[in-house]
Amino acid sequence: MLGTPRTLPLDLLHQLFTPLCDDICCGLFVVEILRDGSGNPRGFVGRVANQLFCELLSVSADDILEKELPESLSQTLALPVLLRELPLSGATRIHRVLPLGPGRTCTLQAHLPCPELLTIAIQNGQPDRTMVSSQAEVILASLGEPCTIIDRNFTVIYENEAAKELWGSNCGKNCYTIYHGLQSRCESCHAAEVFADGKIHKNEKLIRIKGSEHHLEITSAPLKAATGTVTAVVNIIHDVTIRKMTERSKEHLIRELQACLAKTKRLNGLLSICSYCKKIKDDNGVWQQLESYLRSHAEVEFSHGICRECGEKHHPQVFTRKK
Repeated sequence: MLGTPRTLPLDLLHQLFTPLCDDICCGLFVVEILRDGSGNPRGFVGRVANQLFCELLSVSADDILEKELPESLSQTLALPVLLRELPLSGATRIHRVLPLGPGRTCTLQAHLPCPELLTIAIQNGQPDRTMVSSQAEVILASLGEPCTIIDRNFTVIYENEAAKELWGSNCGKNCYTIYHGLQSRCESCHAAEVFADGKIHKNEKLIRIKGSEHHLEITSAPLKAATGTVTAVVNIIHDVTIRKMTERSKEHLIRELQACLAKTKRLNGLLSICSYCKKIKDDNGVWQQLESYLRSHAEVEFSHGICRECGEKHHPQVFTRKK
């Protein structure tokens, strides 16, 4: 099949693997084995790695390609152990479980095509769940907004600290039970819509949290595998309760003002008023006292008094003109 690097130039190795790397639905890593004069392994050099491998191992391609691998990564992948087991077992491939931290396990397949090359393929040990790399966790945590990831069974498989503060720790539980107290999926499930069409959806929901109602604005985005299949949904939640309360207060105030305006009667147009008695002729041609007309058209009431001029004219004994 493949010869050693002495018969297979490393440039050709890149030409063979690189076009396939990101189309393979697993983490792929090709390692050159450095041997001493006795043929014993003395180190490893990374030659080819795809993006999925870097994400699963939380490493940068610049740190592992074309340079000798750090001891920590060699031990994580158990490279010395694999090199001992492959010849002893007589198998061309070895399968094993690779632990990558609490709750994170992958399956590792190692192949020794020649004495100088070791190929490693890594797959998520729980294909129905989405692995979140450490870089992604840093990004999700820095949002400052609650964020959860829901799998196709509508089970919470990730939640950042903001989400835990709001609802508590709920990994492994169904979202419809946690947030809505239901035993089955919601009828208007936004996550189901994302799984169905693979698009981003936004909606608002009213949820009771710790005894009080909260208006939540939820943005749901798909997480896709290399094949394009939506494997999970990322939900980013924004609490808009204060905004909703402000909007309601404004709407209530507007309705009150509109009601007051509807009750307020205005005087406009040309009024016909008698030159002598000051009666006003209404739209029906009836002459009304000024007070009566204003009461019916402006909703005002009158209190009566006497101005000084009229008082001196009609009641001189009471009003005396000031000198």
